[in-house]
Amino acid sequence: MKMRTAFAGMIILTALILLIWTTLRTPEIKAVHRESYFTSVLIENPPLTPRGALSWWRQNQAMLKAQYHIPQEDSDRVFYLSVWDFADGYKEEEDKDRLCFDDMPAPRNCIDKNWIMTVSRARNSKRIYVQAGSHTWVQRDGGEYISVADEE
Repeated sequence: MKMRTAFAGMIILTALILLIWTTLRTPEIKAVHRESYFTSVLIENPPLTPRGALSWWRQNQAMLKAQYHIPQEDSDRVFYLSVWDFADGYKEEEDKDRLCFDDMPAPRNCIDKNWIMTVSRARNSKRIYVQAGSHTWVQRDGGEYISVADEE
């Protein structure tokens, strides 16, 4: 009986530590790379879930506009903003499928393709789409985001 209680206590303690650790993990922007109306945002400690990614976007979109002037739109209001996990930093391209940035010198100008989310707007559209994992949300006129599956 004492063994079961101790084991249950250890499981609860471990779960509590994991919960606190994931709650305190604050995503941090490490770099922003722009090419025309395409932007890549590199972050450490990314959100762990698609819904967390959407929440991060909603909480940070005004700051991204003010500090980094992103997303940048083309003349038809099109933009693409992709968020990538920057946990391992910049690497050399080598023979791997990495995302490389032309706005910085080689050889350490690439990252592993650990995609978090994409935020975009199509040509001449008012709607902003957020894709994370297998989920897609669209921004309604009032600013709220709804799941594309809910809209159909």
